[in-house]
Amino acid sequence: MTGTDAGDGNVAHGAYLAELAEAVARWRWDDVATLRAAGGERVSAAQLRDAILVAAGFNGITRVADAIGIRLDAHTEQASTALRAETGIDSFAPARKWAAV
Repeated sequence: MTGTDAGDGNVAHGAYLAELAEAVARWRWDDVATLRAAGGERVSAAQLRDAILVAAGFNGITRVADAIGIRLDAHTEQASTALRAETGIDSFAPARKWAAV
C-alpha cells in the first residue's frame, strides 16, 4: 500500500491505514504515535493494534527470507542498488543476498 497514489483502496478507513502503514514502514515513530492517538475516532483499539502488527510484520518477513537464503529478485536488486550503497545495508546480509537470481 505504501508509495501508491492517495486513496482508500476501497477499504474502510483505507487512507488512514495506508498513512499508518507508511509511518511504521519508514520508522516515523512520532507520526505513528500521532496516528494511533487519532485512530480511536476511526477504528477500534483491536483493529489499530492489528494494523500496526501487520505493517511491522513485513520486517519479519524480510528476516525470514534472509535466514533461509532467498535472494533479491532482479528488479529489486537493481532498484535498490543506490539505496543499499547510501545506507550501507549490504553489510547486514551476506553478499549473495544482493546477487539477483
